[in-house]
Amino acid sequence: MRFLVWQTAFLGDVILATPLVLTMRKNFPSSRITFAGRPFIKELFKGWDIDLLPFSKGFRESFSVLKKIRNFDVAVVPHRSLRTALIMLASRIPRRIGFDRSELSLAFTDVVEHRWDLHEIDRNLELLKPLGVREFVRRTYLPLSEEEKRQTLEKFNLEDKGYILINPFSNFPLKEWSLENWRDLIKKLSGYEVVITGLKEDSEKAERLSEEVKFVNLVGKTSLRELMGVVAGARVVVSNDSSPVHIANALGVPAITVYTATSSDYGFYPLRGSYVNNPAPCSPCSPNPKRCRTGTRECLRLTSPHLVFEVLKEFL
Repeated sequence: MRFLVWQTAFLGDVILATPLVLTMRKNFPSSRITFAGRPFIKELFKGWDIDLLPFSKGFRESFSVLKKIRNFDVAVVPHRSLRTALIMLASRIPRRIGFDRSELSLAFTDVVEHRWDLHEIDRNLELLKPLGVREFVRRTYLPLSEEEKRQTLEKFNLEDKGYILINPFSNFPLKEWSLENWRDLIKKLSGYEVVITGLKEDSEKAERLSEEVKFVNLVGKTSLRELMGVVAGARVVVSNDSSPVHIANALGVPAITVYTATSSDYGFYPLRGSYVNNPAPCSPCSPNPKRCRTGTRECLRLTSPHLVFEVLKEFL
């Protein structure tokens, strides 16, 4: 049997879909599994013995990808966009399993209830129940060897488990705890080596942060594989509601999520580690908030650094 797992959302969403692959292998050991996602999956899953189908979500590419997926027997689709549903409908894959909250649920032959009261891992695993699956693998996975981790830590002169990794940035500005709060938290971590990670476009904010506190600045300086290596070497990861949380858990590292406009209620909290929900009366806002409904953006300022530090101390 040929399975297609289709998750073309963000990095964290892709990592949280890996239990689908692990569970399929457990229940259908002779099956062939292909994972379709954005082009970064080639680097993210390098070394994993599954087939990869990179898809950059372009209009013309949507037609060409149809030719590549027609021969699958089953498509398991955690992604809920209209584009995804239309591709599935046109694919002619005999069995297509998706969520009832998909923007076009009629595209699927089997529809599963999408429940916000579940962790995203468990929510995704519900998609396998129409196949009769009852034994689930409830963990995420990323392929990273000890040698690759060692080389990465040597490159950046880091000691394995000798530092705390902080990710203060996100693709969604309303998920970013304020720089002032991150600064105050880092001040409380005097005596510990702190490493900051982020994308190249976050460099200016990282420079502003470094004017008042000391840390190892790796913002914009790592490839995706190197980021995985740096995360794997950390004692603990502290982050906004963003992908480093899920990278950490997939590599066996505890993570702490500091929530602003989002919340643990949406089911993306770390399974290994902890989290701090936001006390703002309007929080949570939405899973991927694009604008502040009140215009105050107060959730970015709230949640005291002292409270986050008290949670973090449990992992030091």
